[in-house]
Amino acid sequence: MSERNPRLDALIRKATVFLHSARPGDDAMWGSGFLVAPGWVLTCAHVLSGRGGAGDAEEFRVSGPGLNGGRPVAARLEAHLYDGSLDEPADESLPVEQDVALVRLLDPSVQHECVWLSDRPEHWMSDDRLVYGYRPDAVGRAVPWRGTARENTGDGEYRLRLGPDNEFPEGVSGGPVLDPATNAVVALIKCRRAGRDGGSAIALSVLRRFDPSLYGRVMAGHDQWHGTRESGHNNWIDIQTDQAIHANAARYADADNWNPADRRQALALLARVEPANAPSTIGMLVRLARGESPTRQPLSVVWRDGHGQLCEENELQDALVFLRYLRLVQLFVEARGRSEKSALEQLTQWTRARSGRIRPVGIASVREVALPDELLHGGPVVRYPRPGEGGVVLLELEPLAEDSSRVYWTLRVDDGSENGEVSWDDERVGPGVELRGLGAVLEERLGRAFRAVDRPERPAPLEVATELRHFDLPVYGWRDGDQTPPRSLGDARPVVLRDAGRRRVSDESWETRWRAMMAAGQLTSRGTVFDSPSPKGDVADLPPGTIPLQCRPAGAGAGLTTMRLALDAGHGVALWHLQHYVGHASEDCGRHCEKLYEDTARFLRDIENPDELPDHIRRIRQRSNTGTGRHWADSVALLYDDPDRPLPPEEPEEGGYDSP
Repeated sequence: MSERNPRLDALIRKATVFLHSARPGDDAMWGSGFLVAPGWVLTCAHVLSGRGGAGDAEEFRVSGPGLNGGRPVAARLEAHLYDGSLDEPADESLPVEQDVALVRLLDPSVQHECVWLSDRPEHWMSDDRLVYGYRPDAVGRAVPWRGTARENTGDGEYRLRLGPDNEFPEGVSGGPVLDPATNAVVALIKCRRAGRDGGSAIALSVLRRFDPSLYGRVMAGHDQWHGTRESGHNNWIDIQTDQAIHANAARYADADNWNPADRRQALALLARVEPANAPSTIGMLVRLARGESPTRQPLSVVWRDGHGQLCEENELQDALVFLRYLRLVQLFVEARGRSEKSALEQLTQWTRARSGRIRPVGIASVREVALPDELLHGGPVVRYPRPGEGGVVLLELEPLAEDSSRVYWTLRVDDGSENGEVSWDDERVGPGVELRGLGAVLEERLGRAFRAVDRPERPAPLEVATELRHFDLPVYGWRDGDQTPPRSLGDARPVVLRDAGRRRVSDESWETRWRAMMAAGQLTSRGTVFDSPSPKGDVADLPPGTIPLQCRPAGAGAGLTTMRLALDAGHGVALWHLQHYVGHASEDCGRHCEKLYEDTARFLRDIENPDELPDHIRRIRQRSNTGTGRHWADSVALLYDDPDRPLPPEEPEEGGYDSP
């Protein structure tokens, strides 16, 4: 077992805290936690479960010797990963991937220590562990505790089993687990083994299961806080540096090696620039920095995660791969053009200066690195074509009166010119086509239609006009017959739904709401299923830039009722999930549904024009299908029903069409 470093021991003790009630005279501790960023505490979800005062709107207290001069600080539960409510008591048997919670201190002015969180996804430099926390004394008051452990094995993606070096006392759940080989916190204690030595811990990679925005905020706060700790002040990086020098004194000063100070500066700079747009982007830049072929990688959410994937098992790291990664991030952020100018300039200048200190062949490798076309030329989002602006392929479906699972189909191709002809093909005889096999039947025909109207860098959208009961047809998952190699339609081009019933009616509210939405200047969304006892009023009264959103299918049950109300209220844009969203045990909505609503509203804030929404959804599917992580929009359908592009008459005008 590695010897304990007194300097590091003092730092981690300052950052280790305990949680307890805000009620006067109630001094009994609930469990342990540790400070990870300014104002943020990490702990186990079960520590807060069933506690009076641990609800989402309730306050409790966080205390520790390095926090607020030892005086309690008001706090509130910000988020947890448990797929259930913490209002009821839960024990240490919570699933390991769900037993994590983030707590926010309510006084932002409180100064405190923060631990150093490892950025490595799975690499442990040794089996030794140092564990910290608090235990209750005979009357329930918190007493600091520390121990040693040895990691016996990893059990699943997040559970680490800690061997029998110490018997963990009650109360240490939520405390930090330190890897003494890297002097970084790598996990939090989950539970002890009753009456036996050892216990289990949760790997910090579990934090990437939080909402990406929240995870990004906490990690950015962590890295920027450590970035302000100057050398010579006995901080985490000083201690890591001293250890690295002691182990490799002859090679540490070699500028070709990436040292702890380099890492601190790089992560602080990365924390300030525009975040990545998808896990697949980070994975691609990691592979380019390494010069490796694509391989499956752990999920990455922020640039810090990609930095950690570049680390090797040995202590000395090659600076070249890290500098190539920083350069690629810089190029990507520049191409997007959204990051704060000063933050990007600082990253650029520091990367250039640090690159100038490595071997000449390495300097050239950093300067010559380039983004792949799919990232560099993703270019501006393609706006949905207005009349006369671009080609569109329209698929119309008409269910058979005697069997709604079968349909007749009509395929129309609008070449996009102002006075252009529309070609068409259809099948309106015989028994029709089963919906389940419609994609295979139409693949070749759709391929010919797309080839007629696709333009470079502008794939034609597919519009599917159908009755409301067939709105949940997963058309985006059909194969695109015009792509080599084959891709799904939703990956290759915008796919939108249209209401076939609007062809036969004149709807002033539809046109009025559409124009108001286009002029709103800002989009948001509103969950519309069971949002109130009167969904009709809610849907009809939504502001112009607010899009109805459902966490369930639109073609049946409550989803169908609400979607019909939305159409009747004139909405031309709506979003809905094609399956009952994860977490639905009944018709009632849960935390996952709320998360869908929050993520969608956050996503829409970055969209300046409603006619960019279909291509934004396409890009999400494309990135998700080429990466290792999934996105909330993978199975979301989009109604995009432009009244200025009315559906053509049900019967073609004589002489006006050709077969595509």
